[in-house]
Amino acid sequence: MFPTHPVEAVTHPDPYPYYAALARGRPLYREPALGLWIACHPDAIRAVMGHPAARVRPPAAPVPPALCPGPAGTLFGRFVRMNDSVPHARLKGLLTDFIREQEPHPQTTAWPDTGALTADAIDRYLAAAPVHAQAAHLGLPPGVYADCAADIGAFLSGLPDVSAGPKTAAAHAAAERLQSRLESHLEAPQTSPALRRLRVAGMRADLAPALLAANLAGLLFQSCEAGAGLLGNALILAGRRGMRGAVSDGQADALVDDVLRKDPPVHNTRRFLAAGIEVCGQRIEAGQTVLLVLAAAAMIEPEAHWTFGALGHACPGAGPARRHAAAALAHLLRAGADAVSLAARFRYRPLPNARVPQFDFSKEPSQ
Repeated sequence: MFPTHPVEAVTHPDPYPYYAALARGRPLYREPALGLWIACHPDAIRAVMGHPAARVRPPAAPVPPALCPGPAGTLFGRFVRMNDSVPHARLKGLLTDFIREQEPHPQTTAWPDTGALTADAIDRYLAAAPVHAQAAHLGLPPGVYADCAADIGAFLSGLPDVSAGPKTAAAHAAAERLQSRLESHLEAPQTSPALRRLRVAGMRADLAPALLAANLAGLLFQSCEAGAGLLGNALILAGRRGMRGAVSDGQADALVDDVLRKDPPVHNTRRFLAAGIEVCGQRIEAGQTVLLVLAAAAMIEPEAHWTFGALGHACPGAGPARRHAAAALAHLLRAGADAVSLAARFRYRPLPNARVPQFDFSKEPSQ
């Protein structure tokens, strides 16, 4: 049975025939059940993404209201990924160059402790491993990986709240620690060569260290859910193929590549219209939101890596994300994770855009 709408499709057992039908038969349409416009065909998605009126955040709420005021709101407001301003566009280029200059295979990753490999331990590993790998890639010392992963998790947990509460308070505290920790490492005389180069490039571009540090946190933030989805779905694929025990680096790479093509971690993203636009013969008014179904576009263009976005807000870390997921998968299987058993019993976390497996059913999943 097909999903009833594209948000439900994210957690559907096999949404891809539905996505293919949408991309070919309904390239751009209005979905009353969601109150959203839905763009499914690559041409429609690019047209929306490329329009100056299409913003990554609602114009009236550039930061989630529950985070304002406070450190979490300040940190979120500095993220390049969540901003369309001219200074942030300049910073995006600097960060893209920084990411691409790093060593392709960091050897210093200290992976999270897998413990007894219970279902809960696997879930925690999926969330933390991408942050550990990204922290290593950015040149941070191994001693801060676990703290960064914990703080990113606390920050992320506060985003869905519509009003301030305990999770929001935890998000503020985590944001304050992240900002302070990353700014300290960025400015330390003994920092890594990579961070030293970033600091110098930032000074030349007249970008404040606080903004650079916040976007180091932003890179860790971006790696978390998408990385967990990529790693988790590769683990499931290994189990479905009957792969037990350790795998070679080449096998891990192949599993991750297959997931990126056939079961990607990010299925959709949104754009918020600051003005009315014309797209594919349709008029979409100011104030409307468009859901860009990247997984449907991938049915038409399977090699375009739609899960990483496109145009101005395309993720510059596609290559590192693939390598990090493969390395984290190989480490987990070497540690003794039973991929076959895990693939036989799981569900997806109830997220609106990321396809992230969950193996521990002892408690209801959190958003």
